[in-house]
Amino acid sequence: MEHWKEQWCALLPPNVGEVLKRLDDDAPLLEIRLRRDAPMELVFDRADRIVYGNNAAPMTSGDDLRELCARLQEFSAYAWENERRDGFLTVHGCRVGLSGRMVRTERGVLGFSNVSGVNIRIVREVIDCAKPLLPVLSDGGELLSALLISPPGCGKTTLLRDLVRIASDGRHGIKTKRVSVADERFELCGASDGSIPFDLGARTDVLSGITKSDAALRIVATLSPQVLAMDELNTVADAAAVTEAAGKGVTVLATAHGRSWESARKRPFLRRLFQDRIFDRYVILSGIGTYAEVLDADGRRIDRTV
Repeated sequence: MEHWKEQWCALLPPNVGEVLKRLDDDAPLLEIRLRRDAPMELVFDRADRIVYGNNAAPMTSGDDLRELCARLQEFSAYAWENERRDGFLTVHGCRVGLSGRMVRTERGVLGFSNVSGVNIRIVREVIDCAKPLLPVLSDGGELLSALLISPPGCGKTTLLRDLVRIASDGRHGIKTKRVSVADERFELCGASDGSIPFDLGARTDVLSGITKSDAALRIVATLSPQVLAMDELNTVADAAAVTEAAGKGVTVLATAHGRSWESARKRPFLRRLFQDRIFDRYVILSGIGTYAEVLDADGRRIDRTV
């Protein structure tokens, strides 16, 4: 996954690929935003940049976006059929958001009749990014159940992936565990073909392609995990699956959107998880690699700088 340029420049319009090839390999690029008849927007961790085509022309046309979507469909046929109704795809482990006109039927959203924008979120592994948190996320070498909370784009998935790897391989004083990942959109494992391009550790199993809640229940019933990882809790069913796993003695690592412990706690489907003290720790992220605070099961701040 470190070779994102090789993967994406082959898919993107040639003029876009040429710009990306000139970027420093270490540039902290987070998103590539392409819009119909508009310049390209590159989003970095501390700023963004607008890039025009030759002679200040728009960077991408409607034809460019249609051709790009056709190529994305070839690389992620499953995602195209099952995810576009939700407004995004998953390709090379990256979430690709779509904007434009959606067609609705009596049975709900069918898909896009016209795509006017594509937003590619670049994914990178950050090995040991979770290491500074381990003293407050473990007890006697045992990893504690934790919910990682932040607004979109603050690195929750990257942090979760690293915790999975650490638990699976038993790094930094953490005892080795059998880890299972409920990876509905292939974002933790990084591929939809059954392979696992990301390093999730030697003792990790992944169940993907179905809803997180269904995957989690099947995992608990069939794979006897000691640790269960789920990215982006979004529904009542997700919360129920977490409760089921925790009730059977499984350590749960999960993420959810929110700006604070209080804001996440107020989300209706998460409220019961907080009330039942399912998680031993809450990690509040305020930015990429920035941890605003770590709280215990009762929402009390743990007095330790990380």
